[in-house]
Amino acid sequence: MARSAFPLFVVGCLLVALALLGTLALPGCANIVPPLGGPKDSLPPVLVKATPQVGQTGFTSNRITLEFDEYINLDNLLQELIINPPPERIPDIAGRLKQVSIKIKDTLKPNTTYSFQFGNAIKDVNENNPFRNFTYVFSTGAYIDSLTLGGTVLNAETGLPDSTMLVILHTSPDDSAVAKEKPRYATRPNGKGQFKFEYLPAQNFYVFTLKDEGFKRYTSNQTPFGFLGNAVAAGSADSSLLLRFFVNEKEEPKKTPTLPERGKKLDDKPALRYQHTAGSQEQDILSPFSIKFETPLRSWDSTGLVLTDTLYTPLAGARFTLDTSHKILTLQYPLKPESRYVVLAPKQFATDTAGLTTVRADTIKINTKSEEDYGSVKFSFAGIDTVGTPLLQFVQNDAVVKTLPIEQGKLQVKLFTPGEYTLRILYDTNGNGKWDTGDYWKKRQPERVDAISLKCNIRANWQNEFDITL
Repeated sequence: MARSAFPLFVVGCLLVALALLGTLALPGCANIVPPLGGPKDSLPPVLVKATPQVGQTGFTSNRITLEFDEYINLDNLLQELIINPPPERIPDIAGRLKQVSIKIKDTLKPNTTYSFQFGNAIKDVNENNPFRNFTYVFSTGAYIDSLTLGGTVLNAETGLPDSTMLVILHTSPDDSAVAKEKPRYATRPNGKGQFKFEYLPAQNFYVFTLKDEGFKRYTSNQTPFGFLGNAVAAGSADSSLLLRFFVNEKEEPKKTPTLPERGKKLDDKPALRYQHTAGSQEQDILSPFSIKFETPLRSWDSTGLVLTDTLYTPLAGARFTLDTSHKILTLQYPLKPESRYVVLAPKQFATDTAGLTTVRADTIKINTKSEEDYGSVKFSFAGIDTVGTPLLQFVQNDAVVKTLPIEQGKLQVKLFTPGEYTLRILYDTNGNGKWDTGDYWKKRQPERVDAISLKCNIRANWQNEFDITL
């Protein structure tokens, strides 16, 4: 009896084990796994208490404590924080656990509204979610000043908004105040170049913008700078002010002295080298043929350098001119499409200021492009200001490559170099065909440039037409 019961017991155990395995394999059944984590924290810190409270009047303390609902840190505080009015001594500001503590070092002015604009500096520890555009404000007087001023900062040369500048306010009418004194208020534009001052008193302000180099003063004509011509009353312009900044004097590039090659004597002079625009490619008929030298020329043979046809017959009226840098000789002659020319350059036709000369005669062959290599363009402008002598600028790689006049809201060109261009309208008030910068000390604003959002793609052998509404 005991012997027969043992196999039955084993079989029963096997059946139970198989049943359990089948149960685990059934669809819909799941293993119990501990959670791997909750949803990602996407909420910024929340201010739960401020001591003294936000908007406190009759403020007399020199310490401020801000408490949040989670652990925080201060990120990029020096770049994000703006204090108005700007202090003489920067307060001590620290973030620890769930608190931001501020120790004020200056003696606060009476009856003045102060604001600490933290930007996006206060972030939570876990996911770096910023407490965006938080401002702590208080007043040493009986009320909080509430007037505003706002507008947009533009790069005067490009017409595009800029967010890298600093906008400052002065109360003194003295022209030199912006160079000698700290501003009364300061703020930064947002990504669209828009700025707004808040908590201003009922005063008139002189508005400036400059590239902040740590001093908030305009002390160099090489500093990007813009100004409004007249004082503006706080509360009179929430967003309509327009500041166009410019650089009055561009910094001259440093010249690197040329040293003689090792092993060569100073009087062992090499040949004067040059390049020309024909090269291995066809000559662009919309741009003049030119010869460029590495160093300025002292002299050149204006009669010996000759343009001829393929039979070496000189072409009447063709001549070369030297530019103001004394490095580029430019051909003055209307080259025809699909044509061949020859430039005869005699031996020693040019000598530079170091005494180097061209050592051999040269025959330069020029083959011009055909009309099919170009596209025609036609522009119609609606809403354009025709009073300011508008010119259309074609821009590639941040450089103006072509400038053409707009007459009665239209522009048409038979042959134009194909490519993608961005467009600007320059209002050329002095008629010299180029953009002119401003001068604060002479109270001269830069010439106006309006950027056009349309990107212009001109195709070869095509009639390219564009309708632009401003």
